[in-house]
Amino acid sequence: MERRKLLKSLGVLSITGLGISLFNSCDTKTKQDTKSKENIIQKTGPAKNRKLMKIKDPEHPTTLELKHTPEITLGDKDAKGFTKVEITVGSKGIIHPAKKDHWIDYLKLYKDNELVGNLVIEPGMARGFSGFRIKLDRAKKLKAVIGCNIHGVWENTITL
Repeated sequence: MERRKLLKSLGVLSITGLGISLFNSCDTKTKQDTKSKENIIQKTGPAKNRKLMKIKDPEHPTTLELKHTPEITLGDKDAKGFTKVEITVGSKGIIHPAKKDHWIDYLKLYKDNELVGNLVIEPGMARGFSGFRIKLDRAKKLKAVIGCNIHGVWENTITL
C-alpha cells in the first residue's frame, strides 16, 4: 500500500472509478474521457486530415490534385538486382510545398501490397521526395501513398 501512495504522490499513478489513469495525481477522468482527450489531440495535432482523397477527373486534374499526386519513376537496376524507385510529391512540375504549417508528413511505398519503404517527414524540413532501391522481380504493381497534413492522403499506382 505504501508503494501506491508513493506513486500517487509522484503523479505517476492514480486510481479512478473505472480504471487506471496516467495523467496526474489529481486526475479523476474516466476511460471514456481519456479517449475523448486522445481524439482531441489527434484532431489538433500536425495531421489534421487523414481522409483518402481521389482525383475527381483524371483527364483534367486540378492544381491541388497535381500538387498532391505522388509520381513514381523507375530507374536503373543495379548489379544485385535492386531497381531505383523515386517518388516525388507533385505532378507535371507542380511540387508540394514544405512549410512548417503545410507539408507532406509521410510517404510510403508498396510493392504489390507489401510495404517496402516508409519515410516520416518533419514540418518544413524537407519536400516530399524519396528514393529506394528494391527488388521488383515478379512484382505486378507499385503504389505510393503520401499524407499531407492538411489535404489528406493521396496515392498513385503504376503497373509493372
